[in-house]
Amino acid sequence: MALTIIHTADLHARLDDGAAEALGFLRAQSGALLLDSGDAVAAGNIYVLPDEPVLARMTTAGYDAMAVGNREFFFRKSGMLRKLARTGFPVLCANLLPLAGDLGPVLRWTTLRAGEQTVGVFGLAPTMIPPGSWAERFSDLRFLSWEGAAREAVEALRGSCDWLLALSHRGMADDLALAELCPEIDAILGGHTHMSDTRLLGARPTLVAHPGHHAASVSVLRLERNAAGRNEVEARIVELT
Repeated sequence: MALTIIHTADLHARLDDGAAEALGFLRAQSGALLLDSGDAVAAGNIYVLPDEPVLARMTTAGYDAMAVGNREFFFRKSGMLRKLARTGFPVLCANLLPLAGDLGPVLRWTTLRAGEQTVGVFGLAPTMIPPGSWAERFSDLRFLSWEGAAREAVEALRGSCDWLLALSHRGMADDLALAELCPEIDAILGGHTHMSDTRLLGARPTLVAHPGHHAASVSVLRLERNAAGRNEVEARIVELT
């Protein structure tokens, strides 16, 4: 049983038409899931742009899901929905909830199909408004403890999935902590620290991978579970520019 993943992060709207086409071609050739760990859009944390064409390019490339990064967040639900209006795929964030209603394309977790396999995926965003802070008075969104949200997601997904993935925009330190907290996770695909790095942790082991930034390179990852139930990992960086 094997799973192939193409992983990007911290695009910062740098994904142009050529790179999007290359990603779509790579995805189709390899039968991979195409996933992103957040900060894809151009807008910063505290403002909203009228359009985010990078999301349309990602949709055309065939992205299966992405995490909420700090750039995708806005302190009002209406602004966050405007930021993500051109998204044609699930946006994941287990540690953020609206005070009322839903968040449109933003889900806490989802399941994807990769051939005959079921892949459970959840997202984790950086905590932009700490619980109990004064800023909560101006927001109709609430951040949860990322550790508690991760455990909740794992409990919800692990019994029904062949593979369990986390899309994290919390940086390498929290990703390493997540691998210890939730050893059931097969791969933690991270961003936010703009690094290119791959690590294996624990007996399973859990893959922790960061692919670099600004659409210059992507990680291509192959996970295979052997007869003993251990994960065997192949990881390579593919340059797009």
